[in-house]
Amino acid sequence: PRRPSTDHAQDMLPHRDYMALSQEVRGFLKSQSWWQLHGVEVGIFLARVALFAGALAVFAQKGIWYKIIGLIVASYAYFGIGITGTHEASHGSFVKHAWTNRIWGYFFADFLTSQSSRWWFYRHVQEHHVYTNVPSKEPRIADFPWLNKHVYFFVTPYLVQGWLVFYSITYLKKDVKELMLYLVLLVAGWAFNIWLFGLFVSLPYAILCTFILRSLWAPVFVHIAVFNHIGLEHPKEKLPWIPHHTITTRNLKKHWFVSGIGGNAFVERHIEHHLFPTLSNRMLAKIHPVQRHLNKRGYKYTEEGYLQCLRNCLDKYDTMFLDADL
Repeated sequence: PRRPSTDHAQDMLPHRDYMALSQEVRGFLKSQSWWQLHGVEVGIFLARVALFAGALAVFAQKGIWYKIIGLIVASYAYFGIGITGTHEASHGSFVKHAWTNRIWGYFFADFLTSQSSRWWFYRHVQEHHVYTNVPSKEPRIADFPWLNKHVYFFVTPYLVQGWLVFYSITYLKKDVKELMLYLVLLVAGWAFNIWLFGLFVSLPYAILCTFILRSLWAPVFVHIAVFNHIGLEHPKEKLPWIPHHTITTRNLKKHWFVSGIGGNAFVERHIEHHLFPTLSNRMLAKIHPVQRHLNKRGYKYTEEGYLQCLRNCLDKYDTMFLDADL
């Protein structure tokens, strides 16, 4: 694959490549209606809400198996809503207007998933997307190399709620108003979920069900987030846009179950997402020129299956964190 260079003259080539690709993508976007750009995303969100409501209706039936099945499906819908909603709102791609995306961000992140939308924007959009895999610029707050590999991949994800709250409060502690708003929305979100389950079970079980709802599929999401970049290159500094994101990012092969949780942006179109981060999930799935353009010009385009990545991470766990610090 084409290698990036720190020489200014040679940097002009990947810049021209990106401008050519951007022009092709912009031309396609101009042909799309509001419904195609944003309406479908809202429709998918409402479908997930309907799935959640249907799962809750199953949960309401008498019998332990109705409770188990209803909770499993409700949690799947919850993760799809929370992850894709938080992600798209933070990138300004869920709806058209910036201020509306910010309001949706408070709903998806602070209220629904217990993480500050302000912290997530800083951590994900301003740090991660600009300095992907640059060790000195992107803090590795999710790396715990001293943990056993099975504990890291299959146990610690269930503690993610506490992890999100800790980093959100740490980031917001200098902004009292935002911190108070976050805490109010966090408590309100938990209270709402507990109230919903409390309609059908006693309070202790409602609290337990809320924890399960918000944690059940956490390992899958943590895996997705890790697989997007783990084991790829770690440049010492920020490189030109195309070479930087093509050597540090991978796509996961499309799978209905995994994509239902993370959406195109986190799964089968993560490279495209890093190149064009303000595009919605649906648009990422439709900008077909990207892979062809990258392959034609000799850039790296990494794509692997979910289980293949998991096996590789387990096999190379002892060295994968060390590689990131080189």
